[in-house]
Amino acid sequence: MSADSLVTFTFADVNPITERTYARSTFAELPGYAADVVTGTLALEPGEWDILVADDEAFDFTGATDSYPIPGATRRPFAHAPGFYVVVPPELMAPREVPEDTIGVIG
Repeated sequence: MSADSLVTFTFADVNPITERTYARSTFAELPGYAADVVTGTLALEPGEWDILVADDEAFDFTGATDSYPIPGATRRPFAHAPGFYVVVPPELMAPREVPEDTIGVIG
């Protein structure tokens, strides 16, 4: 694996913010790169995502093993051990702003 390999995630991966999978994290808990996939690639509103999470149906939209790119993230070699680690720009880690009236909307 090279340092310039595409960095991806799945919604089955553990969300570093919540320590639950991305598929079990509300929209407000998602890092920016995952939130961008929800609103961009999957074309869901934040409230729609929260309903899917509450109903444990997020994988129906994301796929359990489908990989999504993290733009701007890079793999860097460990300095003191074999292997690589991932560097994600801070602006991609910050959760996206969610209008207060759409958080956790169950309809």
